[in-house]
Amino acid sequence: MRDGRENSANPTSNNIVIVPSVQNGYYTNMSEELFIEKNINWLRLRDITVRYEIPGKFLRARNASVYLTATDLFILTNYTGLDPIVNGNTAAVGGSGAVGIDFGNFPMPRGVNVGFSVGF
Repeated sequence: MRDGRENSANPTSNNIVIVPSVQNGYYTNMSEELFIEKNINWLRLRDITVRYEIPGKFLRARNASVYLTATDLFILTNYTGLDPIVNGNTAAVGGSGAVGIDFGNFPMPRGVNVGFSVGF
C-alpha cells in the first residue's frame, strides 16, 4: 500500500483482495501512467539453429542434414513484467490499446524443433 510506509521496516500489510473479473474498476479507475515503464532494455536469444550435414557416403542422397532450431530460449531484462515485447492488450478487452502498457499478457513461448532434411 502506498501510505508512506512501504519502504520502511514495518510496512502496512496489503489485505485488499482484487479479483479483476469482478472488480474491473481497479484497473479502469487507475491512471494509465502507473502501468507504463520507461527505459527498458533487453537482450533476447530469438532463434538459433544447429545443423549437421551428413556425409554422402552414409546415404544414397545427394545431401542430407539433421537440425535443431530453438526459439526464445532466454531473455535478460530490467523489465518488471513477464516480457517487454508483448502488448496484446487492446481497448476492446478493457486495456488502453497502446504500446508499453502491459497487464494480463503472456510472454513469448519457447519452442524447439528437430528435423531431418534429405535431397535426392
